Amino acid sequence: MKVWYLLLVGIFSVHCQNAPSSTYDPPVSRVAKEPNRNGKEGLFSRISEMIGAYARVTIGLHILGELIEPTSENLAIAGYMNINESIVDAWMKVNGKDSKIIIKEITSIKTSGFQVNGFLSEIAAFEDIFTQFEKLPPIHTEQQFTEMGEIVKNWQSVTDFPLTRLQALEGEVNVVVEQSETTDYNKLESEKKDDLEKLNKKAMRAMKLYPQELRTMANHLKMFNGVLDFTDLYGPIKERIEIIKSYQTRKVSSLKIGTSAELQKMFSESTKFNIGSRIAQMIQLLTRMDDTSSLGRIWPEVFRNEFTELAVLKEDLDSKLLKDTLNKGEDLEVLKKVLDPIFDIGKIVSLFWTDSDAIFKDNDFRTHIDAIEPLLTNMAGVESFGLDKSVAAVTNMFNLTAIPDELNSFVDHYDGIMTKLEEYQEILRNIEEYQKEADYQRGLKMIENVDEWSAAFGDFTGGNNDALRKKINEEKYSPFQHKITNKFQEFNDKLQTLRDSLSKVNFTLFPSTGVKLLTDVTNTLNKTLINNKLHLSQVKAALNFIKAGQGIGGNKFDELVTKLSKLETIITEKKKQLNTEREKLKESPDAEFYKEVVKLNKGFELKEKLVAGSNLFKIFDKIVRDTKFDNFFEAGDVLYKKIQEVPFSNKNRFKLILKMKKLQTIKSRYEELKQEILLRKHRYNNVPMENLIQLRWLIENLYELPNPELKVEEWKQFAGLESLKNNSSGGNELANFEKAIEGISDLDFAEYQKNVPNTYANLRALIRFHNAILATEKVSSKTFWDWNHQWIEIVGFVAITLILNALAYGGAALYIRKKNVTPEELAERKERKERKKLEEKEESEEKAKNKTDPNSKAKEKKGTTTNVKARR
Repeated sequence: MKVWYLLLVGIFSVHCQNAPSSTYDPPVSRVAKEPNRNGKEGLFSRISEMIGAYARVTIGLHILGELIEPTSENLAIAGYMNINESIVDAWMKVNGKDSKIIIKEITSIKTSGFQVNGFLSEIAAFEDIFTQFEKLPPIHTEQQFTEMGEIVKNWQSVTDFPLTRLQALEGEVNVVVEQSETTDYNKLESEKKDDLEKLNKKAMRAMKLYPQELRTMANHLKMFNGVLDFTDLYGPIKERIEIIKSYQTRKVSSLKIGTSAELQKMFSESTKFNIGSRIAQMIQLLTRMDDTSSLGRIWPEVFRNEFTELAVLKEDLDSKLLKDTLNKGEDLEVLKKVLDPIFDIGKIVSLFWTDSDAIFKDNDFRTHIDAIEPLLTNMAGVESFGLDKSVAAVTNMFNLTAIPDELNSFVDHYDGIMTKLEEYQEILRNIEEYQKEADYQRGLKMIENVDEWSAAFGDFTGGNNDALRKKINEEKYSPFQHKITNKFQEFNDKLQTLRDSLSKVNFTLFPSTGVKLLTDVTNTLNKTLINNKLHLSQVKAALNFIKAGQGIGGNKFDELVTKLSKLETIITEKKKQLNTEREKLKESPDAEFYKEVVKLNKGFELKEKLVAGSNLFKIFDKIVRDTKFDNFFEAGDVLYKKIQEVPFSNKNRFKLILKMKKLQTIKSRYEELKQEILLRKHRYNNVPMENLIQLRWLIENLYELPNPELKVEEWKQFAGLESLKNNSSGGNELANFEKAIEGISDLDFAEYQKNVPNTYANLRALIRFHNAILATEKVSSKTFWDWNHQWIEIVGFVAITLILNALAYGGAALYIRKKNVTPEELAERKERKERKKLEEKEESEEKAKNKTDPNSKAKEKKGTTTNVKARR
């Protein structure tokens, strides 16, 4: 029983010694307790660098996974080359023999004798309607029109501004002066004196009330300046009407193309060019790809805009940043081991790209592709039947219905209203300027003169009959000479003409009538375009094919076919090498690791999320460190003020103001974005990278940040408009704006933002993957002892326990026997020992004797036997 008890104790002791600690942390989950000693770790550039390293690791794993177990034939190649898969798919289908046949057929189609320019011009004019519509702001809500109608209605109902109150106050002061000039106070009766004193009290009260009434009057003149929003509200309507009218009044081009039967025959076999068209489009795109643009790239910014730089990934795997955040500062040897195959295979793909790119960059190759691509693309865009019906449908589409009379009437009055609004704007400026003049300022300070006037009235009652007359002629009392009211009356007369112009348009009813009419017109237009979209596409493709065919002349494409055949050879050779390397991966001793790679790739989409996160933080770093965006928006504000001075009657004013208001919207988004960025900068500063990477919302909540949607090219084009140059001359506003544009880059990251949701869960999958390969490596590196040491220790413990128990039992038995022996037994034992010693002595003597007498051997044998028997 004791043996089994000791056996159980041994088993449990061995198990506990080898059990893992329950406090074990996975590498990235730990929370660093030491303070951050690197002040730069919280900066956006550092965060971007960290996320970028994670992104490159996931891209490497993605490529490896596609090499091991492809989800798509060319996805691994696309990953290596940093090119969209659809481009690579078309590229891999290049076939020299087929190319020769297709090019020969497409170039042999006769296109002479057809007239297409007139019809294409009409299509362009029709499509331009919608292009211009897209640039306009949407038509406002009915509520906004109603509010404008109320403003205009108030203007129409006010026949005069209430100058009477201001004039009455002036009269109350002047009546005292007039009375004093014709009266000897000392000769007045007591009752008359009381009346005069009452008049003077009214005059002093009028002086006290005058400043407030003056402000009220000035504000009243400006209180309807909401009518200046007229252009914002009605401008989009007027512009749409004029765009349609301009189309309807244009000079119509000839719509004659050629014989319908010949046209139909030309495109009777268009479908067989579909594949060739797709290949030509993608090859053309490949000829335009370089490291200055993200065109066709799938890993923008994280890798440079060219072949995926595996050397950068190698640097990441040795970087302290990745070690600290992914593996507690330990080397990433296992991850390096897993990713190692992509570096060797990458050399093959790199040569693949280099050899192919040499063809893509060849100038003659580019020229020929640019010539053949529109032929193939436009041919493939035409259905092989029903082209004549499409031509008829598009021809009919050009005939738009007439603009309703009410809309025409609105446009006719619009320019007149613009002229009056310009006058009103001038009146407002005059009022602002007049409020700075001395007469107006004296009126505002009139309350300060009350005590002095009271003293002058005292002098008058004391016998100085000229006291009030002299006082009223002083400059400080000049407002009571009707200077201000006369000036305001002048403003009022000018405003009357504006009210008359506004009364000619029924703004109250326009929201429910005119807007509805315009909506009906635009809806009809949109419906027409939608219903004929397929017809329009077919006709455009057919006409553009003819135009392209007429433009190639005697161009020969033999050299293009030769280089496409060379490209096919490169593709065949390199894909064969690539497939050989892929097969080797299946037999690799690291197959257990690759199972984890495939599992990660199939279950999670992390690449785009981390690429987006890295690039967003790179943008934020630029905003925080650089003032060029702020300088740009400041220059925009100055230019906006300059444009606001453009007269309302200028037909370009609305579009220029509209564009600058768009810039104001972009600016407000930018300022909101910058505020959010600064909050994050404060929050993340001095936080270790290993902590930041654990934050669930580090990347995910970037989805909620305002996107300024600033595109540099748009504002370069705007700054180059002749209408802007003509209306901003006389200052440096435009020049400073253009200079500010040169210092900025695009600030439109919608494509990145759409990828960041659910980043955290996918990132945790990467962490679990790393833990899994660490565990796999630990298992694969175990020896026989590592695998079996627990059982060996258990068996050894049992064996030792049994031996010790046996020895203990044996010792105890001997001890007991020795302790219980009798005196007789002891004497017998002693006698046996002595007898044994004697026998041994006799035997030794006999042996010595035999050695000296060889003939006595038989006797010795006999004697020995006899002696032994005798002794026994």
